Amino acid sequence: MKILIIGDNPQITGGVCNYTRPLYLEFGKSDEEVIYLYSASRLKADYRLFKNTQILKDDSWEQNNVYKIINSQNLDMNYDNLEIDSNSEKNDAVFKKFIIEQKPDIMHINEIIGFSSNIINIAKKYKIKVIVTVHEYWWLCPKRVMVDFNRNICSGPENLDKCAYCITEVSKNYNSAKRKQQYLLRNQFTQLHKFLSAIKHSLKQQKSSSQLDKLDFSEEKIHYPLNTSLKQKLVDRLNANINSLNNCDLVIGVSQDVKKHLVRYGVSEDNILVQHIGSTIADTSIPHTKDVKKEKIIFGFIGGVSYYKGVHQLVDAFISMPDGYKKKAKLKIFGKYNDNYKKSVEINIIQDNTYKENVIFYGRYTPKDIEKITNKVDIAILPSLCADTAPQTIFESFSSELPIIAPDIGGFTDFIEHDKNGLIYEAAKVESLKESLMYIIDNPESIDIMRSNIPTMKTISDNAKELMRLYDKLLTVG
Repeated sequence: MKILIIGDNPQITGGVCNYTRPLYLEFGKSDEEVIYLYSASRLKADYRLFKNTQILKDDSWEQNNVYKIINSQNLDMNYDNLEIDSNSEKNDAVFKKFIIEQKPDIMHINEIIGFSSNIINIAKKYKIKVIVTVHEYWWLCPKRVMVDFNRNICSGPENLDKCAYCITEVSKNYNSAKRKQQYLLRNQFTQLHKFLSAIKHSLKQQKSSSQLDKLDFSEEKIHYPLNTSLKQKLVDRLNANINSLNNCDLVIGVSQDVKKHLVRYGVSEDNILVQHIGSTIADTSIPHTKDVKKEKIIFGFIGGVSYYKGVHQLVDAFISMPDGYKKKAKLKIFGKYNDNYKKSVEINIIQDNTYKENVIFYGRYTPKDIEKITNKVDIAILPSLCADTAPQTIFESFSSELPIIAPDIGGFTDFIEHDKNGLIYEAAKVESLKESLMYIIDNPESIDIMRSNIPTMKTISDNAKELMRLYDKLLTVG
């Protein structure tokens, strides 16, 4: 059996790549031939002068079966050229050439960024079995996160006039050609790029902190239709992506929420399997040695510190508690942050001025720091505003014996049972999150009870075996 895994840039630490990279390495332990292909349009985007779009071997990777597409026509966001999300002439042509040369039996897509959904249809023409695991909502939403222009949780493309308005708003000053030029400058003229970037960063630091309030928009103020041509592009994009998914041999949703959304917008329910992914951290559980002290509960956020992850709402919930509660708790925030976003969050902390020292930002961490970090907190909080499908932070927290407080959105409820191994609150509602914090402070003994009910997480090796069985089954049925 020859398997083609399409994943994210292996150099990325976080997101889908924290799954696809170890999955590829696990497959490499088998007797099967496994190829890994990714688009180098993210991270240190590989754009070069005097080069066409092409697929090259990635010699920087330890294994010799890793390939990348360079000078990709597609970026991670294609707001000003939505057509290439579903039909990318240059990318599709080099992909077609690649699979003709490689002749895989199975193609398993885990990351579509930098490609088009049309690669599914191309593979099917060559009798290749195709599986797509949907980790994020790129298939439905060009922004991927399903948070709208007004920073509200979005249920999906049910109103494509609104989608057109959303893309217009979020893509102001967006220019894909300019972005590619910046990547070329960085790759071909590194020192000049560093100099210009330093100037840009300095100017950016002089600006005021990020605006966290919602924009002054309402449904009543928006007059639809706003951009009929853009709306049609979104209609075409959505239809093409759904048709491509329905052309697959199997679609894997990483949570029940994923399946619900896909079925709602036209993916055949009979062709969707809900399968939770495995994680490397589950291979070696991290013992939790910190004792809960009822006089000082330590809440912890671990992950990317950003608007979509809801850190500002977490801080608001914490500082809005009565003083007697704040006195009995601390909030420790671990993760990389944008300076302006952090400043905006801190404004409310400074204005509150009571127990402000009880909210602490620790900054960036690495995977090797997880054990040390998780033993500094009593319970994890994952206050996402976006529909996280199956965030790695769930696996990190549970594998570190930390109960979780999370919203009723995305894949959280697949793993977290309310008042059993964590608490579920109403998504994007600061008051509901505050009540969860206060419940824990009032009932510190509940942390140890919840900890005893934390389920065992699926390992990457167990997940790899599940997938191998699926591949065998697909090839057997012909």
